[in-house]
Amino acid sequence: MPDRLLSPRGGRLLGVLGIVLIALNIRTAVAGLAPLAGLIDAEIPLDATAIGLLGVVPPVAFAVSGLLAPWVAHRIGLERALLFAVVTMIAGHLLRGAALDYPGLLASTLVVLMGAGFGNILLPPAVKRYAPGRIGAVTAAYATMMSISTALPPLIAVPIADAASWRLSLAVWGAVGVLALIPWVVLAARPPHPVVTEPVTVIEVDAPSTSADADVADPVDEPDTRQFGRLARSRVVWGITIPFAVSGVTAYSTFALMPLLLEDLAGVDAARAGALVGLFAIVGLPLSLATPVITARLRSPAPIMIVSVVAFSVGFLGLLLAPTLATPLWMIALGAGQVLFPMCLALIGLRSRTSHRAVTVSGFVQAIGYGVAAVAPLALGVLRSVTGSWMPAIVILLLAALSTLVAIPLLRSGEMIDDELERRRL
Repeated sequence: MPDRLLSPRGGRLLGVLGIVLIALNIRTAVAGLAPLAGLIDAEIPLDATAIGLLGVVPPVAFAVSGLLAPWVAHRIGLERALLFAVVTMIAGHLLRGAALDYPGLLASTLVVLMGAGFGNILLPPAVKRYAPGRIGAVTAAYATMMSISTALPPLIAVPIADAASWRLSLAVWGAVGVLALIPWVVLAARPPHPVVTEPVTVIEVDAPSTSADADVADPVDEPDTRQFGRLARSRVVWGITIPFAVSGVTAYSTFALMPLLLEDLAGVDAARAGALVGLFAIVGLPLSLATPVITARLRSPAPIMIVSVVAFSVGFLGLLLAPTLATPLWMIALGAGQVLFPMCLALIGLRSRTSHRAVTVSGFVQAIGYGVAAVAPLALGVLRSVTGSWMPAIVILLLAALSTLVAIPLLRSGEMIDDELERRRL
């Protein structure tokens, strides 16, 4: 194989294209199943428990991926790990469409979401590798594609099922995965070039890339098996992990519980409740586009976190004190609070000096964040059943949102994770 299959510029462009196309696939498996539950139930019985278990799979798969993806990437390379993620997503989509019973549906859902989880973990370091001088802009692009991949499946899943079948409606997303396959097949075939990535500062990170970024590959040293333990002692890492976990808890609790909450407290019917949750999701689209770019321009993300806390407080206090007064406004406010998610995705790259470091940071942050998010909806649902009221659950979500303030002093200095770890080692 020739030493250079692509020019440095061609490799960067192909890498960015691959990042964006993977992002378009990450949430289709999550968003494409729920609208089809009634149709699937005619062939594969789905009671409330079965649907609830399917709803727990995404954050659990993403949390497990946070532990496994860095290990895989360090051993087979970032590009091959992303290729594995795409192949796994495609296979999972096809297996879901062919599922004959509930265990098959559950297992295939786990497969596709493990692939999506690997993509979730490895996209921030891929941005660090292929766009080190454009972290804000490229993160904005892929976060926006993730928002689109959340909003699109519910719109077309039922029409496709009505025109053909629910099986085709589930399997068709595998075809979208094929688009993402092409760039990573090419990039995985390139031999690695051990050129150290130039350090990227937090301020003005969107400045044009230099020639030192040509291959933007990291050293191929064997990774330190104690890296997760070291990261757990980093205040900067916890400064990213805390808001990421808050975002995950809020998002998964909203999607799982908010329809029932709105029916009980706001007195709306199921269709109206679903539309209000959709409003929450739509707000994330412009935020995904703007937030990473803004984050890259700031020395400290404190202003973004303060905006998020204010928005969450307005939303949760509105639901707590006046749920029927301006329900759409409360949902818009909660959606605006989700500005934390694209901010954290950008910070993973901005506060890491190499994509090698960003892999482990992304794994740590997302394993913990999604682990907490997996438990939250179930715990809050049990709390509702025990107390007979949604008020305790809303108060807990409000307190969780306020905990974002703890992360502000952890990130205020603008320090890089690598520098902090090196300083602590001395």
